[in-house]
Amino acid sequence: MELPHRLAGRKPDLWADIVVAAAAVGLAAAGRMLVDLFAPGVVAYAFVFPAVIFASLVAGARAGLIATICCELLIWYYVIPPRRDWNISIPDMIGLVVATISLIITIWPVSAFRATALRLREEQQRHVELLSLALREVDHRTRNNFQIAASLLLSRAAGQPDPHLRDELQAAAGRLQSLASVYSNLALSSADLSTVLLHDHLREVCDRIREGMLPAGVSLSFDAEPVQVPAQKAVAIALIVNECLTNAAKHAFPDGLGAVAVWMRPEGDNILLTIEDDGKGRDPEGDAGTGSKLMTVLARSLGASLLVTSATTTDHGTRCELKVPLAD
Repeated sequence: MELPHRLAGRKPDLWADIVVAAAAVGLAAAGRMLVDLFAPGVVAYAFVFPAVIFASLVAGARAGLIATICCELLIWYYVIPPRRDWNISIPDMIGLVVATISLIITIWPVSAFRATALRLREEQQRHVELLSLALREVDHRTRNNFQIAASLLLSRAAGQPDPHLRDELQAAAGRLQSLASVYSNLALSSADLSTVLLHDHLREVCDRIREGMLPAGVSLSFDAEPVQVPAQKAVAIALIVNECLTNAAKHAFPDGLGAVAVWMRPEGDNILLTIEDDGKGRDPEGDAGTGSKLMTVLARSLGASLLVTSATTTDHGTRCELKVPLAD
């Protein structure tokens, strides 16, 4: 049913109908010639009805009428005795007229079905576009609400004299900003608003941490291969990365100098995500804070393994390795 629309973009609609009708007539003629090799002249109208139905279904009533006229003329000249002659007996003429009327009657329900199917398809497409637009608007408003809430938390944190409470407010704002960024990447990643390009999303998280939390003497590098994941999974992974980087920014570099590296790559049926710094390293006897507990809960919700050890590329620092199954 899309063929006439594609052809109409290059030539007038009539030419599209003629092309479809010619194809239908060609198929009928080929079938007729094949039968004539074994039984010449039998069942004269055997291939006309399928050809007319095909033309009517693909391109509409006009193509069906063109196919009907062409097929009937070919039958008159090549099939009805005397063959290759326009002379015709009265009984054969009556049969030709009756067959033509039958074909025209057949065209009406077929073309009506086609028009109804196209109309329903267009209505469905409009409905899908409307729902998609509404969902994008909801996502836009949700993102804005997260950003407003994060801004309010940062504003309260700036005027908070208690450093511990100030850090907690800033961490909460960072988590909200990570959630908000998912909605920014959601519409750009998939037409059905269900998946996120994880590498782009994590790059945005790293940029935000680099600009807002890391000391000027600490560098943050990011290297990732393209990976597309469900939005729910992207949220949890981004929050884990946010917590790792926040912990590094707050605790790893007391002298304000160092480096953090983040890299991600597919590994078999998993996504391997590594965050490593060359800071002072973690205190093995320290109690797990809110961020560490949140990371453990999020990793469990992903069915992922989370391992926090000493850095492997340096003799000090911290390494967080997250292995997430690609399949749900």
